[in-house]
Amino acid sequence: TQGVSSAASDVYKRQERNVVMKKSILGVLKWIILLMLAIVMLVPFFWLISSSLKDKTQFYSNPPVYFPIPMHFENFVNAWVNIGFFRAILNSLVFALTFTIIVVFSSALAAYGFSRFKFPGKKVLFVILLLSMMLPTQIMTIPLFLMFKKLNMINTILPMLLPYCLGVPYHIFLIRQFMNGIPKEVDEAAKIDGCGTMQIFFYIIGPMSKPTLIVSALLNFIWAWKDVWYSNIYLGKPERQTISVRLLSLIGDKSVEYGQMMAATVMMMLPVILLYFCAQKYFDEGITITELK
Repeated sequence: TQGVSSAASDVYKRQERNVVMKKSILGVLKWIILLMLAIVMLVPFFWLISSSLKDKTQFYSNPPVYFPIPMHFENFVNAWVNIGFFRAILNSLVFALTFTIIVVFSSALAAYGFSRFKFPGKKVLFVILLLSMMLPTQIMTIPLFLMFKKLNMINTILPMLLPYCLGVPYHIFLIRQFMNGIPKEVDEAAKIDGCGTMQIFFYIIGPMSKPTLIVSALLNFIWAWKDVWYSNIYLGKPERQTISVRLLSLIGDKSVEYGQMMAATVMMMLPVILLYFCAQKYFDEGITITELK
């Protein structure tokens, strides 16, 4: 009996060691894969920073220069002066913040309607909304430009804001999915306490949807911050242009100021990176909760 129990114990220990070894191997493989993916993601950032410190000869050298010596920090100063960086950053900030507030507010209101109310044609309208995400926005560029030109709105940010005052389909869908997970009993309790429809939205459903609203705000801010297409079409005057458009001024007819362009891109990225790190907790939480919903 003791021999049988001892043999069974040895078999169990071997199985346990095998399980632990498999977990260890899988853990090591997981970290190796994650490290490789991190390197792939970080290489463009490294090349961007390295390129921002090069002169023209270092750009075209063969083999490539990864660690430029000497480092040309004057690229940052020249880029700041040549493209009017401070004014361009202010233009981008005004546009990105205004765009974000308009889109998040309007999308949240639309999502609230789709999530909490019943009305004729609701499902059909929502399907049309989802199908509209498949249409490229560029197909409306010419009609919108001609319309806004007749309204004398060119060289202002209004043409880039007005088409989004009724919300953006993707963000309506994102926020609606989160609101669907909020029990309807919350609305009923609020109505018993005397809250109206908009009071429920502003004081109950809105605050409860904070994680996904922050995710929507971050995505919209980043999109507006790096937008080139609409900014380049509607903002012709240099003093009105955003930073993403002013970068194009470094592309000449016969040469490109690559060092200055890379330096300006590094400076352009800093506010977005800082914003993400400040709101990372809410961003991760909102993405996770929305997926679960």
